[in-house]
Amino acid sequence: MTIVKRLFLALSISVLTGCGLSSSSGENVYSASGEVVSEVEDDPTQFSDGDSKSVSADEADASIVLNGSTGTISDETCGTSGSVVTITKKGKYHVTGSSENVTIKIAEASESGNIYLILDNVTMTHSLFACIYVSQADKIILQNVGTSSIISTYTEGQTDDSSTIDGAIHARDDLTINGSGSLSVEGQLHGIVCKDDLKILGSLELNVTSTKIGLQAGDSLRIGETPSITINSGHDGIQVSNDELNSYFYMESGSLDITAGYDGIDVDTDTTSGTFTGSAKFVGGSVKAIAGGGSSYSKSSSTSKKGIVCKGDLQIGAATFDINSADDSIHSNACISIAGATITAQSSDDGVHADSTLSITSGTITVTKSYEGLEAYIIDISGGDISVNASDDGLNCAGGNDTQSTSDCNPWGGTSSTGTLYIKGGNIYVNAQGDGLDSNGSIYVSGGTTIVEGPTDGGNGAIDKGDGGSYVAEITGGTVLAIGSTGMAVNFDSGTQCSGLVALSGGSGTIITVEDGSGFSFTASKTFACAVYSSPSMSKGNSYAIKADSRSATMNFSSSYYYSNVSGTGGGPVGPGR
Repeated sequence: MTIVKRLFLALSISVLTGCGLSSSSGENVYSASGEVVSEVEDDPTQFSDGDSKSVSADEADASIVLNGSTGTISDETCGTSGSVVTITKKGKYHVTGSSENVTIKIAEASESGNIYLILDNVTMTHSLFACIYVSQADKIILQNVGTSSIISTYTEGQTDDSSTIDGAIHARDDLTINGSGSLSVEGQLHGIVCKDDLKILGSLELNVTSTKIGLQAGDSLRIGETPSITINSGHDGIQVSNDELNSYFYMESGSLDITAGYDGIDVDTDTTSGTFTGSAKFVGGSVKAIAGGGSSYSKSSSTSKKGIVCKGDLQIGAATFDINSADDSIHSNACISIAGATITAQSSDDGVHADSTLSITSGTITVTKSYEGLEAYIIDISGGDISVNASDDGLNCAGGNDTQSTSDCNPWGGTSSTGTLYIKGGNIYVNAQGDGLDSNGSIYVSGGTTIVEGPTDGGNGAIDKGDGGSYVAEITGGTVLAIGSTGMAVNFDSGTQCSGLVALSGGSGTIITVEDGSGFSFTASKTFACAVYSSPSMSKGNSYAIKADSRSATMNFSSSYYYSNVSGTGGGPVGPGR
């Protein structure tokens, strides 16, 4: 078979692995616990019928007409008119016209039932306060029709009932935004703020521009069917955070296009300690994010500039991601599950990072630029097509140098870092200037096809396991070719499948073949001085030739599963094997 740098084979192998690791970061101490999953399914309980209900102008209980510096409500039993139009009764309200320095305020004391606010080609600007302010209500459903614009230019947060108001649209209770057409929201502070549950759905085009955070939610932010959301923010694009350690993000479909000065999407907590039980879940849809200026910028020691970051578990299903970030492209302080996603990432730090377990069961992951490509305490790959380019380690399990900022400089929780790499299936290509496959503990390969183009310098190896006799590089299945320098070369040293480490040199364009009956062929893209090769086509008691163009080396398995004629300081058996 011919192996190319982009390998395509979709495997789906069920895995359910516990995930738990205490982590500390400066003064913040959290317990990161959770699990990885093999399927990421939608959750119909995230939305109610009222969230997607379409209300027409004819159904309105009252109308609100905006005209310059005032707004007039048609039924005064429902509220009051003036520069502040106050809605005090649940119902349906149809809003038209344009205004300057007028606020629509919802203050429904009973907090029972939905209030529908239909924005029908509305233009609102305010230099002193929020244009739309939910002070008290059960739930507000903001439905857009046509083309509407909400702009607040005030630059200091205002106080109302001991609460700071700092969004162009600001809700202290649940807020759903749906409808059709285009809704533009601009804030010199935040764009849209919701202190409880913020839901966005419908065929709406939502465009948010803010000096600070684009969309800020307290308990949750949920994106339902087919909205198109564009965010340009000076701070985080989306931030979900509360003081109850349970904030979460959920995306079912639609599209997100985020350009953020800090994190693209940040799921966090306002407290400094405790057990975080929140999460982020991407069932489908597409996410494009440029964070911190992108990978051409260095990460900051004082601010986080990640593409997507979650304090808890992060689950990614059949969604599409295109992340360009100055910090990690995808990051979790607990576990990451990838099952069916298409991910393209470029970062000046890690492509994908999990403090605990990173599980990949299916999908296509392409890390075009990174310091370390995939990094976690445990990496468990059972399927998918993975391509990684890294200036340091390609796949790193709890070790190696790290460019992490001081805010998360110890992602392994202060414990003794060992880590384990499992490759059970899938197609993996790694091009690394540091170690290709790097585990501070053991490496276990039982399936799939793994190609590593490792370092050209002598200080790293294409394969690197933990020091000491308690750690193994075990192979029981799959095909592995790992080429690189000889200085730290390591062969597999355990398992039931033959593996050879031989001196074999070549450069870019060199074709590597093996006479084991498999038809294996790979074209190198850079210089190498040795090769590790293992496949189920080789058996103990036989010898096999591995070739680099016209150069050839022999792997002799006459008395052992392992053969090496390279004496690298990285370890591994030397000579005919053992």
